[in-house]
Amino acid sequence: YLRTWDDSSPYYKNRPLRPPRGSSALPLHNRPITFRNVPQLSRITVSSLIRDAITDSAYLHVAGMVLQAITSVRAHVHLARRSTNIGRATFEQRAGKPIAVSCTLTGETMYDFLAECVETIFPAIKEWKGIPGSSGDGSGNLGFGLRPETVAAFPEVAVNYDSYPPRMIPGVDVVVHTTATNDRDARLLLSGMGIPFYGKHVN
Repeated sequence: YLRTWDDSSPYYKNRPLRPPRGSSALPLHNRPITFRNVPQLSRITVSSLIRDAITDSAYLHVAGMVLQAITSVRAHVHLARRSTNIGRATFEQRAGKPIAVSCTLTGETMYDFLAECVETIFPAIKEWKGIPGSSGDGSGNLGFGLRPETVAAFPEVAVNYDSYPPRMIPGVDVVVHTTATNDRDARLLLSGMGIPFYGKHVN
């Protein structure tokens, strides 16, 4: 927020830093939390990048079915923006081809998914420490990943396990979007909902 002086004049040397433009007072870096601005969940994004969809579209169909089953939200297919060639023609990605699926959860569906993760999925993960304290983006949004074997443990998938080939069940990335302005407040919110954090906390 503070601005430095330039070297256009010798009188600017050793002067204290200048305040921001348009105001003589520095704004608070983090506004205090009151009953008017308590952080809340805004939405949850569940996505999965399906690399095997380049060679077999069945992987994409199964991933869409799995995401729809665990989130109760219709999956949205994303297309590749540009073409890439890893070196072998069998793994060439072409622009405009389906490559990923995602679901955006809001309202009651968002809270149901988070509650299922806290009460059923996280306890089933062997030696699970929690979410890394550095998983935020600095703006109050926190993310974590679930391996394919963890996704297969969702009751909605396990009850119809024969419908999903085990090798085609994808891992997913979950991003929890909150109204908090920093990662510390977002972690406090999710901690109150039963999600533990470990390691060094980065704000």
